[in-house]
Amino acid sequence: MMRVKIESESRRGLRIIDEIPDITLCRIQGHNGIGKTNAIKLLSLCAGGTPFRDNSASWLSFRSQLTSARVKVSGLRDGETIEWDLDPSNWPDSPAAPLDDLIGLVRINGQSANLRDVYDLFRVYHIVAAETPQNVLASRVLEAQRDIQGWDTERAIRVNAMDERIAAARTLIVQASPERVPTEIAAVKESVQRASLLTEKRDRASSRLALLQRAKQVSEHLVEVRGQGPEMDAKLDTLRRQLEHIERQKEELNAKIAEASARQHRDAEAERKFTNAQRYLDRHDRAARDARTALDMIAASAEVEPEREIIEIAIREASDNLSTLTERLPKVHAAPLVLEVLDDLISRLVQAESENLGEAELLEGNGQSPTWTVSGLREAMTEQREQLVQRTPSADAAQLNDDINRTRSRLYSLNQARETLTEFEEAEAALVRAKERLRAAAEGLPEQTARTLDDLLESRNELDQEAAKVQTRHARLSHTRELLGGGLDEQTLSVELAQLCKELGVKASRVHSQAAVEADKFEEIVRSEKQAVQQAERAQQALEKHKEEINAAIVQLQERSEFQWIRETVDVSKLDSMDSDAKVAAFCSIADQLDQARNRLHKISKSVQGIGSALSKLQNGLQTATGQHDEEPPYDPLVRHWLGGEVRRWFDDDLVRQALFDGGTDVRLDPRSMSVFWTNRAGEEERRPLTGFSSGQQVLAYTQAQIAKIDSEELPAANRLIALDEFGSFLDWKNMSSLVNLLQLRKSQTSKEQIVVILPLEEGKDQRNGGEFINEQMRSLEDRGYFAEELSQ
Repeated sequence: MMRVKIESESRRGLRIIDEIPDITLCRIQGHNGIGKTNAIKLLSLCAGGTPFRDNSASWLSFRSQLTSARVKVSGLRDGETIEWDLDPSNWPDSPAAPLDDLIGLVRINGQSANLRDVYDLFRVYHIVAAETPQNVLASRVLEAQRDIQGWDTERAIRVNAMDERIAAARTLIVQASPERVPTEIAAVKESVQRASLLTEKRDRASSRLALLQRAKQVSEHLVEVRGQGPEMDAKLDTLRRQLEHIERQKEELNAKIAEASARQHRDAEAERKFTNAQRYLDRHDRAARDARTALDMIAASAEVEPEREIIEIAIREASDNLSTLTERLPKVHAAPLVLEVLDDLISRLVQAESENLGEAELLEGNGQSPTWTVSGLREAMTEQREQLVQRTPSADAAQLNDDINRTRSRLYSLNQARETLTEFEEAEAALVRAKERLRAAAEGLPEQTARTLDDLLESRNELDQEAAKVQTRHARLSHTRELLGGGLDEQTLSVELAQLCKELGVKASRVHSQAAVEADKFEEIVRSEKQAVQQAERAQQALEKHKEEINAAIVQLQERSEFQWIRETVDVSKLDSMDSDAKVAAFCSIADQLDQARNRLHKISKSVQGIGSALSKLQNGLQTATGQHDEEPPYDPLVRHWLGGEVRRWFDDDLVRQALFDGGTDVRLDPRSMSVFWTNRAGEEERRPLTGFSSGQQVLAYTQAQIAKIDSEELPAANRLIALDEFGSFLDWKNMSSLVNLLQLRKSQTSKEQIVVILPLEEGKDQRNGGEFINEQMRSLEDRGYFAEELSQ
C-alpha cells in the first residue's frame, strides 16, 4: 500500500505535513494551518498536476516560501518507488502548465526519470468540499472550456502549418492544372481533324485548279495554233530550204576549191598538207555549226540573246530575284499566323474601345518607345495588317514555290547558255584556226591559183555567216513553234479541251474566269489550312509541355521530403506506370482529396471555436443560475448533451440517488433552467433547482461527481491518490455516513488506490473508541499537529 514521506524546508510560515501513512481509506485530522492541504498540493505538483491553476497569488506565495523539499512515495504497483528532489527556485511565475523538467530531480526505483514517466505510474486528485453541485458543473464546463481555449490558442499555428502543407501540395498540382488535359486533348483532336479536313479540301481544290489551269493552257494553245501555227510551219519550211540551199552552195565551193588546188602543188607533201587542212576545216565547220545550233536553242529557251554580256546580266538578275523570293518564303509561311494574331489582338482592342477605354494608356513609354493608348495601338495594328496583306497578296506558299522553281530553272538555262556560248566561242576560234591553216597550205600554189582559192574561201565565209543567221532564225522559230500549242496540233488540243471541260463541268468559254475565281478560293483554302496546321502543332506542343509539367510535379510529390505525408497516404509511385489518361485522373483525384482535407481542417477549426463559445455560454449560465434562453447556435445542443451525459454518470450511484433523490432514477439536468429532473419511486417526474439542494446534499453530490470523473479516465494511472478536503464543515452525520459507505464500497472494488479524507480537528471529540486510542491521537497532535487513522463510521 502507498506511503508518502515529505521532507520540506520553508520560510515565512509555510507548513507541510510530513507523512501520509499506508492506509487505503485514511482520515487525517489536525489543526488548521498545519499543512494538510499544502501536502496534497505538493504531491499534485510532483505528479504533473496544476493545483494552483486558478489562483496565481497562492502559487506565487507557495513557490516563494518553499525553499526545498524531498518527496518519496513507496508501496506502488509491484513495489515501485518514486522520489523527487524539488528546487522551487527554478519554477515559473505562471501556474497554468505542469512543471515538467522544471520540477527538479525525479527517480523511479533509483533510476532517473521525468514527469511523463510519473504520469503513467502515479496521479493525485484533490477534491475540495467547498463547492455546490452547481459550481461543480460550472467548474467542469470551465475546465473543458479551458482545454478548448488552450487548443484554440495554438490552433492558428497548427492549422496554418497544416494548411500550408496542404496548400503547398495543392499549389504544385494546381499549377500543373491536370484538369485542363482532357480539354487540351480534345482541342488537339479537333484541330488535327480540322487541319486534316482542310488538307483534303486543299488537295481536291488543288487537283481541280490544276485541271482548270491545264484547260486554260490548252484553250490558249488552241487559239495560238489556230492563228499562227500554219504560218510558222511555212516559215520554218522556207528557212529549212534556205539552209539546204546554202549547204549545197558550200559543197559546190568545196568542190571548186578542191579542183583549183588539184595538181597545182609543187610536190606531194604540199598537196598532202593542203588536203589535211581542208579536211580539218570541214570538221571544225561542222562543230561550229552544231555549237551554233545548241547555243541558239538554249538561248531561245532561256529567253536571252546569245551574247555574253546579255547572258551575264540576265544571270545576275535571276540570281537576285531568286534570293528575294527565297527570303519571302518564311514570311509567306508565317503570314497566316501573323494575320491570325493581329486579328485576335485587334478584336480585343475593339472590344476595349467599346467599353470606353480607347484613350486608356496600354503601354507606357520609357523615352525610347512611345506611349500607346488602346485606340492608338489598334490603329497601328490595323495598318500593319493591311501592309502585310499588300506585301503578301497571295498567301499561297505553293505559288511562291512555283515562282522559285521557275526562277531556278531559268537560272539553270542561263548558266547552260553561258557554258554553251563558251563552247561555241571555242568552236569558232577553232574554225578560224582551220581557215588560217588552209590558207597556209595554199602558199604552195601558183599565185593565180592562190588568188582564186582566196576568193573561194571568202565566198565560203560569206556563206558561213549567212548560214549562221538563217540557222539562228530557224532555231528560234523552232523553239517558238514547239512552245506553240504545247507541241500539239489543233485537233488534239480541241479533243483535250472538250474532255477537261466535261470533267470540270465548265463551259469552254468560261474556263479563264472560272480558273481566276477558283484560284482566289484556293488561296483562302491554303491560308486556312496553314493556320489550322499551325494551330494543331501549337496545341500538340502545348499538350506535350503540359504533360511534362505534370510529370515534373509527380516527381516532386515522389521525391521532396515535405510531401512525405502524401506518400504515406497515396501511393504516388504507381503514377509512373499509368497511361496518360489514368495519370491525369489520379492526379486530379489527389487534388480533390487535398481540397477535402483542407475543408475538413477548417471545418474542425470552426467546430472547436463553436464548441468553445457554447461552453463559455453554458458556464456563464451555470454560474449565474440563469440557464440558457437566447437563440441557440448550432453547438449549444451538443454541449448540453455532453453535460447531461456527465451529470447522468455522476449521479449514477445507488447511495447518491438515495441521499439526494430518495432512491429516484433517470437523473438528468436541464441546463436551460438549471434544474435536475428525476423519476421517483412512484414513477412520477420530480424537479428541483440546483440551488434547492442542502449543503450536505451538495457536498455528497459533488464528491460523487468528482470521483465519477476520475473513474471516467480513458488511461488511468497504475496508482491513484484521491484526497477529499474540508468535508467536515459541510456534511452532517447522515451525509457523512453516506460518504463513508460510498468510499468503503469503492475500497472493495478498486486496487492500488488510496483515499485520504482531510478533516479539521473536532473540539470535544467523542471518546467512544476508548481512552488509549484517544491518548495516541493526542500524542500525535502534540508531536505533529495532526493524526491519521482508518476512516470509519
